[in-house]
Amino acid sequence: MDEAILLVLVKQYADRFGITFSSKHLDDADKKQQLVSLMQEALAGKRGAVTDADLT
Repeated sequence: MDEAILLVLVKQYADRFGITFSSKHLDDADKKQQLVSLMQEALAGKRGAVTDADLT
């Protein structure tokens, strides 16, 4: 995923939910993809805020 797109997604998510997960997950390629999917679902209203527990 393009870093600029990721930045926009994280900003939109943070504006709506605040940051509810550790940013260290963005350094792990597998966790980052999972995190992106979960943030997209949250922004679409399909789920609540993403937490570290969702990424374990």
